[in-house]
Amino acid sequence: GIKMKLLLLLLLPQIALASLQIPTKEFQFQASLNAVIGNSTRPDVRPGMVVASPSRQNPNYYFDWVRDTALTMRSLIDLYDAKRDPKLKKLILTWIDAEIFRQTLPTMTGLGEPKFNVDGSGYTGPWGRPQNDGPALRAISIIRFARILLRDGEQDYVIKKLYNSGSVIKKDLEYTAREWTKPNFDLWEEVKGMHFYTLLVQHTALQEGAKMAREFRDDEAASRYEAEANKIARGLVNRFLDPNVGIRTTVDRVEGIDYKTSNLDAAPMLALLHTYPYQKLFGFNHPQVRKYIDTLALTFAKGYEVNKALPDLGVGIGRYPEDRYDGNGTSLGNPWFLLTLGLGEYMCLLRNEVRTDRMDQMIEKQFQRALFHSDRRGHMSEQFNQRTGHMQGAVDLTWSHNAFLTAMMRCH
Repeated sequence: GIKMKLLLLLLLPQIALASLQIPTKEFQFQASLNAVIGNSTRPDVRPGMVVASPSRQNPNYYFDWVRDTALTMRSLIDLYDAKRDPKLKKLILTWIDAEIFRQTLPTMTGLGEPKFNVDGSGYTGPWGRPQNDGPALRAISIIRFARILLRDGEQDYVIKKLYNSGSVIKKDLEYTAREWTKPNFDLWEEVKGMHFYTLLVQHTALQEGAKMAREFRDDEAASRYEAEANKIARGLVNRFLDPNVGIRTTVDRVEGIDYKTSNLDAAPMLALLHTYPYQKLFGFNHPQVRKYIDTLALTFAKGYEVNKALPDLGVGIGRYPEDRYDGNGTSLGNPWFLLTLGLGEYMCLLRNEVRTDRMDQMIEKQFQRALFHSDRRGHMSEQFNQRTGHMQGAVDLTWSHNAFLTAMMRCH
């Protein structure tokens, strides 16, 4: 009756799209790889820097965020490890040179500076700074690459460029070891405090950094990184597990938006994905992690019209239930492609620990949800509307495409 008609009205544009076949995952993988490489090699951008999206207005994402770029390169490094494509290697080496340059720039918060202009200069407008997840994520990615090079016998490059007293990895580890105790802005750039996401990536960077330091006979540093990593671990276990939501997002809030009251957020899920396979504090099957993921999925399954209207697809996941950011201004928050795919990726990694018959089906549905709301021609924006299902926000968000690549690589 009426409900069905309303539904048809809501989904009318989506039905118009339906004449375009939902793309295969293989088609989207190639399209996403092309988009990521395109956003990493734009002619008007300093070589080695990656734009968050080609959008220059409504919203303007034509900047390089340290976090987004470190995550992008992590995927390309994983892909390079599998395929050994020399073009990918060149891209990664160019990025490392850009990061070495970026670390020396005088910026408002040093290595905690979250975003840069495309000419390589630091952004100086008002912003949520510092954001201390960036250096940790960059260290994790470059250490991963260093391991591949060491395996390939390229020890000279690693010692000269990546790990020595003033090198790129070392600067990030020193910064992280020194700064992790200080409140900073979360990955959504909205709340200042101590965050599960930031602390878990810092713990992981220091843990992996300590291993590398030992291998290079940098024993004093190794012991220091280990000690700090252990302190972070204790804090995470003691302060962030929550009987209601499983994992809390933020403690010791200092400032930021005041309407986020549930402390339920997709960021801890991303923390687990972005620290895989290194951190061992929280396995994908950890009871508090399972409780948290269930709470997250159920909250959005009930909260968004598109999830209720199309229950045969996976769950479209947003940032947090109270979100008001709509991709350009503030109204209603929406599901994000990268988070919807992130839930699928989480399930793939959980599948490595526990096999159930339904798991494969659920994973496939998460991919189908993202593909359904794409433009069906390979493009993915930041979000899709929680009522109409239409893409909105920054176009071809690097992180959306990157999330597709990672989910595919970890699921297949």
